[in-house]
Amino acid sequence: MSFNFKNIINAISSPVLVAEPVLNSENDITDFHVIFQNDAFSKAANYVINESPLFSQFRLKINQEVSWFEMGVNTVKSGAKSETTYYSPANRTWFHIEIERTDDNKYIVVTLADITKEKRHSQELRDIAYHDVLTQLPNRNCVKDALEIAKDTARYTETKFGILLLNLDNLKNINDINGQAAGDELIRRSADILRNFENENVELYSMGGDEFLLLITNEEKTDSIANITDTVFESFCNTNISVSGGSAVFPDDSEQTDELLRFADMAVHTAKQKGKNRFINFEFDMQQIFLQKMSLQAKLTAAVLSRKFQLYYQPQFDIKSGELRGFEALIRWYDTETGYIPPSTFIPVAEESGLIVPIGKWVLCTAFLTLKKWQTKYNFKGIMSVNVSPVQMRQENFLSELADTISKYDIAPDTIEIEITEGVMIDNMRMAVQTLAYIKNMGLRVSLDDFGTGYSSLSYLQMLPLDTLKIDKSFINNITASDGIQANITNSIINMVSKMGLDTIAEGVEDSAQLSLLKKFNCSIVQGYLRGKPMTQEKCEAYLAGDNSAIETVSSTAAGSRYST
Repeated sequence: MSFNFKNIINAISSPVLVAEPVLNSENDITDFHVIFQNDAFSKAANYVINESPLFSQFRLKINQEVSWFEMGVNTVKSGAKSETTYYSPANRTWFHIEIERTDDNKYIVVTLADITKEKRHSQELRDIAYHDVLTQLPNRNCVKDALEIAKDTARYTETKFGILLLNLDNLKNINDINGQAAGDELIRRSADILRNFENENVELYSMGGDEFLLLITNEEKTDSIANITDTVFESFCNTNISVSGGSAVFPDDSEQTDELLRFADMAVHTAKQKGKNRFINFEFDMQQIFLQKMSLQAKLTAAVLSRKFQLYYQPQFDIKSGELRGFEALIRWYDTETGYIPPSTFIPVAEESGLIVPIGKWVLCTAFLTLKKWQTKYNFKGIMSVNVSPVQMRQENFLSELADTISKYDIAPDTIEIEITEGVMIDNMRMAVQTLAYIKNMGLRVSLDDFGTGYSSLSYLQMLPLDTLKIDKSFINNITASDGIQANITNSIINMVSKMGLDTIAEGVEDSAQLSLLKKFNCSIVQGYLRGKPMTQEKCEAYLAGDNSAIETVSSTAAGSRYST
């Protein structure tokens, strides 16, 4: 190799080495003799090749795991490039090695490439792929293999294992109110709590976001798994962190790992439905309920697309004068296979699936269009009350769409009453108050439905910008009972609410005795089968046109099927 060519190779920053085969008398390659290495290669090899120019000697000083000689022989004989990767502890560097032969087959050329950055980046990608960035826990990509190992081990040792899925409650509200950093801190705190339970039989995984999985293995009894899950729940209770959990056990609940995961998730879902902040073990009737819900959701989706709903309108009357106060718009759904499906059955499914948003838009538009028609054609001066779901109200564009719909139909806002349930207060009271205040500022009326059945209290009423409070029919049902308990409670509610300047509507009034008591208590408005059942638009228009017989009451016809909303 000429001096000038050596200088050129020396100037290359990549390590380069040139060697020639050492042959025996039978022309077999017994070694390789280094005839040249550039400065970069000499430095990468820590200058050991200067002392030992034969492959058989320097390989022991560089890296014994690299088959330098075998790779060189393969390249000489086949002409194909040989390559491998190795780590140099001395340099703390990852190298990629390539060995090629020259065209005249006299030499082999060895080049090294520093791939340390690429290796580190690749490791970072693997860490991201298999570890949760926020908690540094192994993520759901690791769960499948862990469950299969747990299953095989449990079968071999004739033991049980349990899956505990945990989901933090109300994290979205924490993020909305206190910021993303507060939500992240809660997730990290929760991970630290769960780390206290890790041992050789308890593994912890992040399932993403606010969800974790505990894999509890090598247990003889289901009760032992339950004891661990109970202790986990107590730990969260002691730190005032609300969490919902669901567990499933192998082989009791299933011998298939994907089913166990699904069953544990069903249990979490049930815990959320029952009020959150609780752990529930999977039971087989949950699966049947889940399948029924999925079937109902599929039907509901089809009904939304084909607009299979109908609005009925139930009249409301001034309790003293008997004059028509207005109507409450009530959604009805008739399924050709099942028949009438009550709102109490399909509305929760619609809220959970998000279908309540398009359903709610349809209800508002249909009710407003009907109201405009009645105002124009029948000189209707009353109020149209429309139910709005908490899910619908929390949509970012709800208020703007509400204003646009009112403007589209050119309706006086004070003839519209937005009826809410106590659910609007559960997740974010401050946001609920702001939204309702905006609705009031638009000129609309606001009514609180089903008072006394859920989370509200009289103290909440001072915070909410309301016009009307509806006393739930569960109070009215027993208002005439001989013990007088419900009557006293109802009377107290009406007195206190009236002092706050709110109207009261009694729902579900079905007999004259109830009506007499409500008059005595100075209730404002009555709604129920005694004065009028929900009616079709055609029946309402007949009544507005002067046909009083169009109204159906509990005394005029058989009660039939009843729907509260």
